[in-house]
Amino acid sequence: MGRLAGSAFAILAVLAPLSAAPPDFDRTVAPLLVQRCAGCHSGEKPKGDFDITRKANVVPADVWKRVDADEMPPKKPLTADEKATLKAWIDGGAAWGTDPIRTRPEAKDWWAFQPLRKPSVPAISNFKFQISNSVDAFVLTRLVKEGLSPSAPADRRTLIRRLYFDLIGLPPTPEQIAAFEKDTRPDAYERLVDELLASPRYGERWARHWLDVVHYGETHGYDKDQPRPNAWPYRDYVIRALNEDKPYTRFVQEQIAGDVLFPGTADGIEALGFLSAGPWDFIGHAELPESKIDGKVARHLDRDDFVSNTVGTFLSLTAHCAQCHDHKFDPISQREYYGLQAVFAAIDRTNRSYDPDPKLTAKRAELRSQYAGGAAVLGPPAAEPHRRSLAALPPSRTAYIGTAFTGSGNFAGTGGKPRPIHLLPRGDVTKPGSAVGPGVLAAIPVKFELPPDATEADRRAALAKWLTHTDNPLLWRSIVNRVWQYHFGRGLVDTPNDFGRMGQQPTHPELLDFLAAEFRDGGGSLKKLHKLIVTSNTYRQSSAANPANTKTDADNRYLWRQNRRKLEAEAVRDSILAVSGMLDLTAGGPSFQDFVVEKPEHSPHYQYHLADPEDAKTHRRAVYRFVVRSKPQPFLAAFDCADPSLAVDKRNETITPQQALALLNNRLTLAMAAHFAKRVEALAADDAGRVSAAFRLAVGREPTASEAAVLTQHAADHGLASACRLVLNLNEFAFVD
Repeated sequence: MGRLAGSAFAILAVLAPLSAAPPDFDRTVAPLLVQRCAGCHSGEKPKGDFDITRKANVVPADVWKRVDADEMPPKKPLTADEKATLKAWIDGGAAWGTDPIRTRPEAKDWWAFQPLRKPSVPAISNFKFQISNSVDAFVLTRLVKEGLSPSAPADRRTLIRRLYFDLIGLPPTPEQIAAFEKDTRPDAYERLVDELLASPRYGERWARHWLDVVHYGETHGYDKDQPRPNAWPYRDYVIRALNEDKPYTRFVQEQIAGDVLFPGTADGIEALGFLSAGPWDFIGHAELPESKIDGKVARHLDRDDFVSNTVGTFLSLTAHCAQCHDHKFDPISQREYYGLQAVFAAIDRTNRSYDPDPKLTAKRAELRSQYAGGAAVLGPPAAEPHRRSLAALPPSRTAYIGTAFTGSGNFAGTGGKPRPIHLLPRGDVTKPGSAVGPGVLAAIPVKFELPPDATEADRRAALAKWLTHTDNPLLWRSIVNRVWQYHFGRGLVDTPNDFGRMGQQPTHPELLDFLAAEFRDGGGSLKKLHKLIVTSNTYRQSSAANPANTKTDADNRYLWRQNRRKLEAEAVRDSILAVSGMLDLTAGGPSFQDFVVEKPEHSPHYQYHLADPEDAKTHRRAVYRFVVRSKPQPFLAAFDCADPSLAVDKRNETITPQQALALLNNRLTLAMAAHFAKRVEALAADDAGRVSAAFRLAVGREPTASEAAVLTQHAADHGLASACRLVLNLNEFAFVD
């Protein structure tokens, strides 16, 4: 019997591959050829005159010979699985499907471009697990499907620390923890959420996330890396807009066309710092005219940054991939890309004066008009009263923004007249192709309405309205995914800046669409979105491991627990200042500089080691720090701060010896540990009591008996400041459960 069974299995093993159907060409083989081969072998001038997208050109046996020998693709050969797919197709007859192969996918074939419709909340009556709101219903439905069970709620100390760091980026005080632990009201947690969302610290915390995405910096970057002393109004605008819970559509529109859609307002000017947030080639603009090739390249790259920042930030798409050819994976043509460049064809980065009050704006304009009119008719002396009235007005403010302007010399601007935009084959500015007018992405089914004689202002206003249309599904999906990511450490889509085919698909698509539709239809309130997420039981779960769940879902994709997360660099720094009692909560205004500038006249050298950590001006929150592109702040760099030259949708999260060394030996840590020691010295009569006070301030709990014994002895041997440095090195200080 055993021999017969073995023979049967052997026969089946031989017959199985013979009877298996070859892979479907359009669904399996064509995408493989597009992704791995068509980048070189397609288009108007395919490499080697070989276009792999057309059946007449392809001899399967010849293709397989090159692939099997790892000759093609030359730099990154096909994987074993990819080779197996191609071989199975050839062995099965090499049947061809759509001819030629589509190298530009259609929007209808991908989830991100589908219309946004609000899914029904799953029925919850048969769940044995507790549900707080609609978020839980979607998550638990998936957990049940995967055979997973949710975790128990976190304890109150863990919850308050988690909530404080998530919403305001600072640790709770021991008194705040104790009060929350004793609060028996049924809505105590919801009250705490509301309190933190109403705090001015909330805008400071969440502005830092936004500034990462838009690659905000206060120097130009490139080789000279000159400072931008007037960049900070944009940072303050973002903080203010978040604290005011400005509707998201208004928030987006102001950053694209605030001066056009909301004239006379300070927000309408300061928000345009979004357009100027990224790096800028000082030499290519200020020292070279647009007529020179390098000048043309600099301005092309500037417009590319406008397009990349806009489409990446608000739509989570990689449109910039289409500047040389049609996007290979997403439905974005090269012509559409240059249509977006044409929207910004009159824009440059420069300083602009403005007034914070619309009434003051109008008054200044009126007096200038009266002065100009009087001077023209009666001569300058007769217009002197108007000039004196102008001089008596409060001084204007200045912001570094993206705007149309008239200048002189090499960097003259356009005076508001859009530059002609041409399609550039492979992005080559020396070979301009056909002219391209302003346009958007056809894959998003929203009209882009623009009159034939559209001005520069008309173009940006139309783009702002197109972006924020209720039928633009990517706008709403993108922002709710970003908010989710910062609360859980991972987005529902784990590639927050790429919702295209090279990005990840959502783990909970129905939940993503529910949140996006709820956010859109509820007025675009980010604070309401935060509250919905953080009041869910999904958010309030413990982060403790569960061996059974870990076997099925080791990386917690389905959210059966909360994720333990390392604090960002700025939160670590601000926490050190907070527990030492030295944090200055002064809000807004010019950024503090925690460096000394050497050789400012040419290429500034930003020397952090020359700064004084005891300088009180540097004790403000890190969001108010002057952000240099060419040289990161060493302490923050050790803790994975964002590179301001890049659009950082998701920070690196490393654990390195350098982080422990920074917490022990950095000059800021040494200075603040001394202040920390003075603070706890006043809270207790002996070292044992002072160690307990240090624990309460730093991590919100009493030390264990062994911790207390070790640190009390350390304080006796090496001083209280040294013991406080060790407390700052606790994992609990730099992590949130």
